[in-house]
Amino acid sequence: MMKWNRIQTFSVLLITGLFCLIAQAASLNSTDIPAGSNWYVHVNLDLIQNSEAGRKLMLETVDEALGDIEQELGLDIREEVQGITVFGVKLPTDGNPAKEGAVILHGGISTQTQAALLAKLESKGAEVSTLTSAGMDYYRVQDRDESTTPSDGDSQVDSGSWDHHEGLYFAFGSTQSMITKSQEMMLSFLEGGGYLGGFEAVDSEALLILEADRALIQGGANTSDETGGHWDSSVLKNVDAVALVIAEDFGGLQIKAQLMANSADVAMSVRNIVEGMVALKALDESEGVMGEILRQVRFESDGSVLRMNVPIAAEQIEAVREHL
Repeated sequence: MMKWNRIQTFSVLLITGLFCLIAQAASLNSTDIPAGSNWYVHVNLDLIQNSEAGRKLMLETVDEALGDIEQELGLDIREEVQGITVFGVKLPTDGNPAKEGAVILHGGISTQTQAALLAKLESKGAEVSTLTSAGMDYYRVQDRDESTTPSDGDSQVDSGSWDHHEGLYFAFGSTQSMITKSQEMMLSFLEGGGYLGGFEAVDSEALLILEADRALIQGGANTSDETGGHWDSSVLKNVDAVALVIAEDFGGLQIKAQLMANSADVAMSVRNIVEGMVALKALDESEGVMGEILRQVRFESDGSVLRMNVPIAAEQIEAVREHL
């Protein structure tokens, strides 16, 4: 019998592939993330696979992650999934905010692949129930031991009969698909016609989103939020948000990072610390190519905001990949 953590394999493998790095799929913008989100990661799989810089830097890791999915579920989604967005959000539930998240797969997934995925999950011991909302089907997946599917065996059930936090929910839209544990978030996705239309988009000032024309991977987090982790450093405790984007740039890479502190003094303290560490490593002759890259790092302060820019030439990408 398949345990619950086995049913979540698909989502876990996707997320693992993303964090191992830290139409053509577009760069992420604020309309792709619901209000209340406190972290996000977006990977442009299409650009990684079809740009020289992307292939050099990340293709091996992406192939490994997608290969794990193919081995586990018997599906190769390389041709159908152009990008992946993962985010975490607080949802108001009975007066208390609940921490939820979702995986968005960008690209139309064929009905053949959809059917194969659901059949594979069932063959592994999952209970797959078909539900309907806003004229669209979606699926609840859970361990058979925990399933409360009606005894008559009818898998077409009222979506309101399911508990908000039980199971994983899948839905396949025409250009986006969603995987989430939150039924509220899933219903919003369906009400938007296969987009997160039922949720207000996140305020770009509330969650840092760095945009780039050819972003390979980007992410950000509200570090001051209670879900953002706990820092030992007294300086970092006063950092409110961080964001990063790695973009393809004429065959090379452009890495941009931004930090928002709660005061200009804190931002300058962080700059002094990071700038000093970078300068020290840049002087180390044993760093080789990485030393050359570090000598190109540029910092810019603007009140409580600190920005860092790192240009990487095409011939330097291999050294970066090996270093990572």
